[in-house]
Amino acid sequence: GEPGGFGGGIGGPPGEFVPPPRRTSRWLRRLVPPAIISVAALIIAALVWVPPRVACGGPGSGLVREGGECVGVTYGSPALLPSGAEEWHEDFRAVQDAIREENDRVVAAGGRHVTIGLISTLTPDEDGPLSPERVLRSLQGAHAARMRANHSRDMGDPTPLIRLALANAGARQDRWETAVRRLKEMARGEERLVAVVGWAVSTEDTERAAMELSEAGIPMVASVASGDGLRHDRVPGLVRVTPSNTDFVAALAEHLRNEGDGGEAPPRTAMLVYDVNEPDLHVSTLTAAMRRRFAEELAGRPEQPFTGTRVTSDASVALFDPIVRNICQSRVDTVLFSGRTGDLEGFLDALVRRTCADESLSVLFVETGPVVPAEREAELRRAQLTVVHASASDPRWSADRDADPGAEWTPEGFAGFRDALAEVLPEGGDVTAALPDGYALAHHDAVMVAVEAIRVRNAAGPDRLPDPSEVRSELFKLNTANAVRAAGGTLSFTTSRAGDPGDKPIPVIEVPAPEGGDAPARRPYTTPEL
Repeated sequence: GEPGGFGGGIGGPPGEFVPPPRRTSRWLRRLVPPAIISVAALIIAALVWVPPRVACGGPGSGLVREGGECVGVTYGSPALLPSGAEEWHEDFRAVQDAIREENDRVVAAGGRHVTIGLISTLTPDEDGPLSPERVLRSLQGAHAARMRANHSRDMGDPTPLIRLALANAGARQDRWETAVRRLKEMARGEERLVAVVGWAVSTEDTERAAMELSEAGIPMVASVASGDGLRHDRVPGLVRVTPSNTDFVAALAEHLRNEGDGGEAPPRTAMLVYDVNEPDLHVSTLTAAMRRRFAEELAGRPEQPFTGTRVTSDASVALFDPIVRNICQSRVDTVLFSGRTGDLEGFLDALVRRTCADESLSVLFVETGPVVPAEREAELRRAQLTVVHASASDPRWSADRDADPGAEWTPEGFAGFRDALAEVLPEGGDVTAALPDGYALAHHDAVMVAVEAIRVRNAAGPDRLPDPSEVRSELFKLNTANAVRAAGGTLSFTTSRAGDPGDKPIPVIEVPAPEGGDAPARRPYTTPEL
């Protein structure tokens, strides 16, 4: 190139410009490049590490951001909130503020205390397995039980005091690894975690997460997960306050085959409609239980599979139209529906407009609490449809068993729960509105069982705090004199039941109720103790 152009620079080959060397000391030339690299690495690390934590309350919050959600473990702050359901945010903040305040009080008291973790889908959305309202009721019920444990003798000697930690596994409980890892650390460290409650959905993620806690020796009390197999014989240290799907179906069978006066009901003809979505432990084990228990009623008729929609969103009527035509053609009087609540809504919509609506039809279903809103009752009655629903609780249960019609089979422990729940609701909160879905009751009872196991162990060795393995060893002593007077029944846990609750009443609710007003309350099916 020409002189003065971008040809070869001083000391460089032709066609390449090399800046002239600067008169810099040798030590500085060696130091600068590593320093620049180190600073750059720190900046990159900060860009990767800081935003997920800043977005979820900052370092020390116990939360990290994964897939757009804040997952991990807190003691009530920062508040975990539902996605997109802003109308629930104030209530979510209120209950978590109350949980944090009681946790702070327990620590400030300086006395003996242990921690129970509540694991669930604490950042719910409308398409997840739990609605925001159900998660809110779960938090309120768990908090109510913890307040009873710390401020009364309802669960025995109120020591050690209980801290309540909130473990968020994501809206679909599929981001559980971070929460479970933190819970295991808490069990080994100074936070003295001795039990975990929750598990509100029966999925393979639930089973994997529970197994990991089990392998760490941490006892667990499931609240709502009813899938067969989610119990001690398959996941050591796991018991539950909800009946299993096998128990729920046994309650349906007894109700269907027996009249209210104890006489035998006329034989039924049935067809099975079931979700084939995998993996879903709730649906797959419910389907298997229905096949076993109703083999006689189902004999000679083809099963009707469908592919369910997302867990809580309603299915379309078109999904079920072919199945409804087959039901009418078969002229059965009973349908066994094994699916999620969102799909039941779509199925009922299709049945309401069926061509054989002049013939009565019963739809059998299983869920923790009532599933058919009152405003649908008239429509179902016109279509001669009855939903026969096995539930873990009954809307007729009342704090006043003698005064309220239909309340005579209310469990003895229900009144104390109802009063405790009313105490923790925000000012002006309606306790009646907080009860129907059964989630407050189930989570109250799960915490209560964990506390009772802690207190039984504490009585045996009051000179030191129990560890998780010691609490786990007490679970199967919660029977006979130590049975738990829970809101959902006086529950008994025995090795022969392998973690499923004994003496647990399972109400069967008919919607709409038989003509002539509310049906007289039948003594509910009760799970065996042994």
